[in-house]
Amino acid sequence: MSNDLLFASDESPDPRNSSAAADAADSGAPPWLVLVADDEPEVHAVTRLALARLRFRDRPVRLLDCTSAAEAERILRDTPDIAVILLDVVMETEDAGLQLVRRIRQDVGNSAVRIILRTGQPARVPEEDLVLAYEIDGYTAKTELTARRLFTSVVTALRAYAGLAELERRLAERSRALEEATVRLNRMATLDPLTGVWNRRRFLELAAAELARARRYGRHLGVFLLDLDGFKAVNDAHGDATGDAVLRAVVKRVRAALRISDHIARSGGAEFVVLLPETDGAGTAVVAERVRAALADSPILVEERAIPVTASIGVASWLPGEPGVEQTLHRAEHALHAAKQAGRNRVERAEG
Repeated sequence: MSNDLLFASDESPDPRNSSAAADAADSGAPPWLVLVADDEPEVHAVTRLALARLRFRDRPVRLLDCTSAAEAERILRDTPDIAVILLDVVMETEDAGLQLVRRIRQDVGNSAVRIILRTGQPARVPEEDLVLAYEIDGYTAKTELTARRLFTSVVTALRAYAGLAELERRLAERSRALEEATVRLNRMATLDPLTGVWNRRRFLELAAAELARARRYGRHLGVFLLDLDGFKAVNDAHGDATGDAVLRAVVKRVRAALRISDHIARSGGAEFVVLLPETDGAGTAVVAERVRAALADSPILVEERAIPVTASIGVASWLPGEPGVEQTLHRAEHALHAAKQAGRNRVERAEG
């Protein structure tokens, strides 16, 4: 094929400007990738010449060359961010380019890349049939493809590709924002906003699951209720902000004294409930005593103020005859009242 025939009516770009893309690449802008798939070496040469000065949205264009549909498919699979393909219809077979279009869209699953078909046999298939049957962005006879028309076709395809990329980016951002919002809502629905431990509703869900497991496998399940002694006086003397800081510090100490498998939730203003899977009454009492000592051993420092904190704790162990954990919690509450009446800062075990 003659270069003059391919770009018959246009003034060809000055080959001295062929370094423009390389110079633009030095600016750090990533190039637009354009794949030229054609089995005629002259087509590659004149295409490179015609697009040498092309710069779209402050980014240069980089041409990738191949001479068969099979090679083009391999490049596409290895390089998913190709923006445009200038694709010859007739290569290793008479319809190699057309078959490649189907594989790109269906097998490779690439719906973003823009495809411009070029053929030396335009009468072989009516243009309208091709446009309707294949997802392409242009179909041009090589004899009609001037330098200016090629330049315009590639820019139009790049604009379409950039629009799709921007749409996908925005959709991805919205999807991430939706996921983050869902996570926040789930946290709000399950966590106490002040201390970050489970709220009562989530605790009861976890307790029901642990109870079902204990019943199924014949295992123990312990709980204890913890109430800070005289906590209202802390708020009255130091203010609510200090009281909140104390509660967060209390949670930190309690968690440090618990095991990884234990669950803690805030059940009231200064009240917490702890669930201990696979733990009998004696073991639950040991953990509860460790928690009590962790709170009482040293005051909590808030803005250089030392605030002593103690807790009364009621311990209960689930009994196989109890239909739900609510009955176990009710017995732990009675034990907590007994701890308060016995002088506070102590652990009491429920009967049973």
